[in-house]
Amino acid sequence: MNIVNRIKSIACSLINYPYIPEEFLTQVKGPVLMHISDTPADIYPYIFRIVNKINPQYIIHTGDMVDDIKLEFLKGLKDEYFKSVRKLITKLEESDAIIYYALGNHDDFNIVSKLSQRGNILTKGDIKIENLSFHINHYHENNNGKKDYYLFGHSFTPAHYKGAEHIGLNGLLNINLIDLTTKKVYQLNYPIGTNRLRRMEMGRIGI
Repeated sequence: MNIVNRIKSIACSLINYPYIPEEFLTQVKGPVLMHISDTPADIYPYIFRIVNKINPQYIIHTGDMVDDIKLEFLKGLKDEYFKSVRKLITKLEESDAIIYYALGNHDDFNIVSKLSQRGNILTKGDIKIENLSFHINHYHENNNGKKDYYLFGHSFTPAHYKGAEHIGLNGLLNINLIDLTTKKVYQLNYPIGTNRLRRMEMGRIGI
């Protein structure tokens, strides 16, 4: 991202409005896959604005769908988790996108299964989309085999990378948009303050 786009992105983030690069809007051929991960409830409106603006054909969420509620440790907050994740699932599934949820350690499979009407729910797995192969997982693991893309979240590390066998994209660091025709990856910033809402600090392993 060049300096002008970076400044625009920061300025938009300050007012909780996503900056979509002109390059994406003018050059993307589609279909488009949108990858998100570790989403606190307060950033849902930001996510929904992106979905409405770019109309992705596929959405993959790699877990911790209500990341301000650390459900693995705070099981008494299931009611709050239910209310928040219902908002996320309902709105995402109002779009035309095909949706995958790779659940994280702070998700509840039964709740998500009850609420989702048409999402594909798993913990991790290999999927094929538009003749491209994906491994999707909340966690990053080293033994996933040869794929075109590995989509994950949970921790700040590893960052995005291009390996010998696949491209790895960390959905905790950025919102990743993949043009499935050109295979080009575009990365959008989460709104400023997202890591505070996640109760995470840069350099600390995601909990």
